[in-house]
Amino acid sequence: MDGMNDIAEARATALVLRATAKAVRGEQGSLMFRLNRAADILDSMAALALRCLERIKQLEQELLEFRAGAP
Repeated sequence: MDGMNDIAEARATALVLRATAKAVRGEQGSLMFRLNRAADILDSMAALALRCLERIKQLEQELLEFRAGAP
């Protein structure tokens, strides 16, 4: 599923952002904050996308079951 690849890539990118934030020097605190914030938002978006894909799969299954029972 193509969406799953995108979600995995987003999570990997969030990890890279966090690692970059750890490597930032102390005097660049605002950059560190922005990198961590971007990683948090990216993780949240990936989690939401995953829940949406799971719900779509569930609804597709329910539709198949409904159609199978329809005359």
